[in-house]
Amino acid sequence: MGQNICLRLVVMAYVQTIFPGYRPEGFYDKDNIEFLRQKIVDVLRNEYKQDILLDHGSLMRVMQRVHEERMETVAYMNQRVIMYVANEFRNHQNDVNKRLRWAKYYPESQKLYDPSTERGPILDGIKLRQRISGARDVVGGTTRFYFT
Repeated sequence: MGQNICLRLVVMAYVQTIFPGYRPEGFYDKDNIEFLRQKIVDVLRNEYKQDILLDHGSLMRVMQRVHEERMETVAYMNQRVIMYVANEFRNHQNDVNKRLRWAKYYPESQKLYDPSTERGPILDGIKLRQRISGARDVVGGTTRFYFT
């Protein structure tokens, strides 16, 4: 059984090398696409309250990318499609949540007066240097270069 799968994968790699336009049977069928959509909903339902639905075009692009990366059996390529879509959605959602948290706390971070401590910012330790304090100091540094 194991040798049969290994031989089949070697033959698929050979077919992909020799016939780059080869489409595996059943991978792009409507039944397989509906199966992938439902499986993605089931996988992401464990983490999110809402059902995450993927449109047809996005799913086809991910399936095309998986097909171009490496030719395998349809079951293995389906697993990779589900894994890629779930990971990309998780990364996107984490990024959105991070930016929403930043936006939520931004106004509070810009206040100069903190009502909980009834104090303003402590600016005593900040000393500003005069930009031009003498004849030798110029904006940008203290050394002059003369080009002849």
